[in-house]
Amino acid sequence: MNAMLLDEINAPFESENHIAELKIDGIRGLVNKQDRVKIYSRHQNDITSRFEEITEAATRAVPSGTKLDGEIVVCDLKTGKPDFEATMSRFQSTRRKQITPGLCYVAFDILSYKGKDTTSLPLMKRKELLEEALTENELIKRIRYVEQGFIPLFDKCREQQLEGIVLKQRDAQYFQGKRPKNIWQRVIAYNRAECLITGYSKVSHAWSIGVSRNGEIVPAGLLKHGLNTPIGKTVFPFLKQAVIKETDNFVFVHPFVKIGVRFRYWTRNGKMRLPVLEEVIF
Repeated sequence: MNAMLLDEINAPFESENHIAELKIDGIRGLVNKQDRVKIYSRHQNDITSRFEEITEAATRAVPSGTKLDGEIVVCDLKTGKPDFEATMSRFQSTRRKQITPGLCYVAFDILSYKGKDTTSLPLMKRKELLEEALTENELIKRIRYVEQGFIPLFDKCREQQLEGIVLKQRDAQYFQGKRPKNIWQRVIAYNRAECLITGYSKVSHAWSIGVSRNGEIVPAGLLKHGLNTPIGKTVFPFLKQAVIKETDNFVFVHPFVKIGVRFRYWTRNGKMRLPVLEEVIF
């Protein structure tokens, strides 16, 4: 089972040929119920044993011969929002039989129903089959979608600090293991900030970055994305001239290079999630 991957665009649009869903910030999961339920990651790793309660709930939720595509997520019980850190903590935990409050599986597509492949059907027909096939319970849910008002939905995601939305063509087939253009398009509600480069790794292509707060530079994490762009390549010669000290694995520099960074959100330990270099300000 190979998951269909998402294209990315910068801004939402309105279209009668699309629907829109919330982009859920969790772990991609493919549920396959044959004689028993198995769960696979987007990289085709068997993760069934990591989510025993979802496996049991899926056994009750769908008939044999069903394959689902969806997201495994832990939601904050107070806000209802996906909590990626809690999701990853659960995924990495060795105490898997312990029930995790807020854990659920949200199905957004169906790849097989009653033993018949459905990937060649148009999306809206697959949505009908998903509604027919899946009986929701406390852990297995079906995603909701809207057929208009995509821009206001995205604006609401930004306001509520949700990850964003996915725009999907109504008549598109499911392309397993591929990232086709213009079929599933995610629009991420990025945050943006100005940062200072405080050092760089000797063992991987990464910069340490910080933000200025109350006259001090507060560490904001490691920046790994966007460094191989023409913009990113202009910076390194300046960093080599600004070295303060070195260790075996890292070089610390005077924080004089200012950059513009986009990122998903601030984590609980005060770091940027998935920062990406956008511009060099100097």
